[in-house]
Amino acid sequence: MSWGVQPVMKRVEERFGEEIDLFYKPAPVREVDPDQEKQKWIDAGQQCSMPVDPSFWDDDPPESTELVNKAFEAAIQQYRGMDYIRALWRRGVAAGRDINEEDVLIDLASEIDLDRKRFEEDLDDVELEIGERGELPFTFMEIHGNPVPKNGRVRYSDFKTQFTFQGIEEQEAQELQGFVEEYGPVAIPEVMEVYGVQREDAVQRLQDLNSVSSFKVNGEEFWNV
Repeated sequence: MSWGVQPVMKRVEERFGEEIDLFYKPAPVREVDPDQEKQKWIDAGQQCSMPVDPSFWDDDPPESTELVNKAFEAAIQQYRGMDYIRALWRRGVAAGRDINEEDVLIDLASEIDLDRKRFEEDLDDVELEIGERGELPFTFMEIHGNPVPKNGRVRYSDFKTQFTFQGIEEQEAQELQGFVEEYGPVAIPEVMEVYGVQREDAVQRLQDLNSVSSFKVNGEEFWNV
């Protein structure tokens, strides 16, 4: 689950960001079995530190990834794909709320300041691939121009070994204020992973920042400027 590995991916971006190009793209459209997907989310919630609410699959769940894929592609047209997919993850995966209605997806685009009219037009016009890939979306990274696709659960050590093998040195993460400004809203597990601190320390550091605020999603705090 791409949402579950966000802490690791943020650490990779911070430590090796000058040497990589990291982006997300929607997998080909596929049909989904709600019962199977719910079990995947239950398993992911037990393995990762990010909030996961499997009840998303209990009430009128989607049977295809088509609509969410189209919305993601529409956001990419405005160069805000990452911001939009994180908003989708917070609403759908973390909070267990509906993301299977076009109006909901359009409102979500407006909430992150996308051009609503253009988003609606792109949502109607975008063309999608059809396929069977099991994960939406999958992570695709390039190291020195070489493709490095990642799917499923990943650890920071998986990446660090690869970078070290290619002679790429680990960098210091930016100051926390800049991290929140660049990636916010950020979850506490992301701060813990990037800065190598425990939850209590992460919360204190966030509280000490200038002009930041927090909100809760399914019991987890997210911080933004």
